[in-house]
Amino acid sequence: MRNFAIPTVGSLMYAMVTIRSNIPHTVGVVRRFMHNLDRPHWNVVTHIFRYLVGTHDYDIHFGPNKTSGLVGYTDSDYTGNTENRKSTSCSVFTYGGGAISWRSKLQECTTLYTTKTEYLATSNSTNEVVWLHQLSANFSAKRRLYRPTPTIYCDS
Repeated sequence: MRNFAIPTVGSLMYAMVTIRSNIPHTVGVVRRFMHNLDRPHWNVVTHIFRYLVGTHDYDIHFGPNKTSGLVGYTDSDYTGNTENRKSTSCSVFTYGGGAISWRSKLQECTTLYTTKTEYLATSNSTNEVVWLHQLSANFSAKRRLYRPTPTIYCDS
């Protein structure tokens, strides 16, 4: 099983980055065990592939929003990693209703409260939205486009 682990997980990571923005959390969990995949981890990998095959004609569509600007959505789980009790932050950014950036990342510290977990997720998303807003300024300056203020939504 270990001979196939790196190319298999690499294929999942390629699909995650290029076309399937709905699997980064699961692929991130599997990636942590890539060099020592046991039977339960292989079951997760085969489940992901079965999911991808069964949903190959599904798409994620973000509906048009009232502003055509940059909108971010962020969330986190509280101590979702059972090994070290760290939380995972997830975010997606849309521009004009289409997803342009997404990420799922294990937080660097262990938190004691759900509020702090959500605060860290929103803080990381704020850094990303500032960078994306400045990037859009480079394009807008050449065309003199109106850039509305970015918005970030969090569930807490």
